[in-house]
Amino acid sequence: MTTHRLTLIPLLLAALAASTSPPASAQEASVECALRVASGPAGKVYQLMVRDMQAVCGSAVPVCAVASTGGLRNLSLLAASEAELGIVQIDTLKDMAADESTQSLQAVMPLHSNLLHVLTLTAGSRVDVMKVVGTQVVVPLSGRHVVLTKFSQLKGMTVAAVGSTQAMGQTLEQQLRYGMRLVVADTDDQALALLRSGQVQAVFTLGGWPLPAIARHRPDSGLQLAELDFAPQAPFVAVRRNYQDLGALNFNFLAVPNLLVTRPFKSGGPASLKVAALQRCLTQHLDELQEGRYQPGWKEINDTGNTYGVTAFVPPGKAKPIASIGK
Repeated sequence: MTTHRLTLIPLLLAALAASTSPPASAQEASVECALRVASGPAGKVYQLMVRDMQAVCGSAVPVCAVASTGGLRNLSLLAASEAELGIVQIDTLKDMAADESTQSLQAVMPLHSNLLHVLTLTAGSRVDVMKVVGTQVVVPLSGRHVVLTKFSQLKGMTVAAVGSTQAMGQTLEQQLRYGMRLVVADTDDQALALLRSGQVQAVFTLGGWPLPAIARHRPDSGLQLAELDFAPQAPFVAVRRNYQDLGALNFNFLAVPNLLVTRPFKSGGPASLKVAALQRCLTQHLDELQEGRYQPGWKEINDTGNTYGVTAFVPPGKAKPIASIGK
């Protein structure tokens, strides 16, 4: 079998190029919102975090989510002025630091961390099968059976990567040299279909905890989570979380922090004042967001001034600190 590895920069640029026309959701959002926030797929944690922002701070400045496929797409929406703010992972910002529009972005506040969820089949998968020459017919009894419960067992495996995990998976492959083969999947359902049909042995999907696309699976789903079993390199970290229905209790997950970022606006101008109002409201109501009936990701925010080296958005009238995405 020939291994076709994606290179990171073409993958990132291709994802950005896919955004030449604004989605209907972006067009609709622009009519109703003072601030449009590029988020993620409907029902995923990015979109739910923006819903919380509107619930708590909508009276101060109306905000709404612009649906997207995730962080890479959010950079495109920001560059195309189809959103005023966006949620982006730290690793994605650093990977795209050479892009001029990314360099100009400013951090409004840190958010939750995204977890890399690795789904495999509880019954295991067949790998290294032989096929009749010139056909897709599998030679009976060929290959071997593997049950994947740890990340390190993905060496040489084929993985369906959903959304932003396409770039993240390539970064991990460059760090670990596992020989993983990444197959692009547009949605979680498409990735699961590839897994169940035996075309891949694992699925990568990304999001804050608890991720609805993972939490929906019941104990009899035939699915399990593979646990992180190596020491991650920056900007990745290890965190422990639970998905009881999948038997993942106190599980180690690979995680990467998110930032709420904004395009640069004229200091004191209308857009800058709106961003400042949202920043002030979120900071002042952080206790409410952490203790109320909102996404658990708010509880992860300990220091609202932590920008992970990205240039901070500074409200009009305050001195600006020096930082950059590349640091």
